[in-house]
Amino acid sequence: MRNLILIIFLVLDVLVFTGCSDKKLPEFTKLDKLRIIALESNTPEVDPGATVTITPWVSDITETVGLTDTVSVCTDPGVAFGATPTCDGSGTQVNIRTNQALTITGSNFTGSANTFNVTIPADTIVFANRTSQEKWNGVNYLIHYKLKNSAGTEISAIRRIVVSETAKTTKNASPVVSTILSDGASMVALPVGTKVNLSTNMTAESQESFQSKNSDGNLTVESEQVAVTWMVTDGETKYARSEIAATNQYTGPSSAPAGRKAHIFAVARDNRGGVKVIKVEF
Repeated sequence: MRNLILIIFLVLDVLVFTGCSDKKLPEFTKLDKLRIIALESNTPEVDPGATVTITPWVSDITETVGLTDTVSVCTDPGVAFGATPTCDGSGTQVNIRTNQALTITGSNFTGSANTFNVTIPADTIVFANRTSQEKWNGVNYLIHYKLKNSAGTEISAIRRIVVSETAKTTKNASPVVSTILSDGASMVALPVGTKVNLSTNMTAESQESFQSKNSDGNLTVESEQVAVTWMVTDGETKYARSEIAATNQYTGPSSAPAGRKAHIFAVARDNRGGVKVIKVEF
């Protein structure tokens, strides 16, 4: 039940662990408009009082002036039970920054943006009225991220940070991945007019085993689920997602894009809030 609390309202951030499918790809695999690709945290599960660094990954390949963002945080209002996924109007809302001009690491306003820090409240606040089971398994502290371009288009996303009690010393880590591979080798060029098999160098160790607490107080061992979501500005992938060791066929564009670069993203996620983003551009 606790994994249902992960609700991300951009379709690209919804985790679906059903393997590969031949169905028509969702629109979110194509980066052709203003997008929040992911909000990557340096530590996805933390103690109360910890400080977490968040890196936004964004894309707006048609933008020529600039992007701004607005960030607030709050305790979870009960999203899993039907509450509106927002920090707006929350009595626990903390504003981190408002309409900040962004510097994007990457071409065509597509890449990582300015980081920000989130300080988790003390345990007396974040664990107020929480059970022993909830404190061990983790409660959600929410980030409400809004992205806006100079044309006035604004989109937003909700990202969770999992907060568990200090006694739980082994906490979730994000998937470990650093490279996009093309036919088994590091990708160094856009495959114009050809097909290649994309994968990452993520190993099975990224799929962690962990202990969860039952309502009776007993601990059970579970294995998290991990998948890679693929997003591209040009060409197309056969599947929206792939598993750890799986490949995903990518058909390059018939010609390189004019006046800008092509971008390919691999976003590795586990179902406990871990995220790692890898990008190549040519």
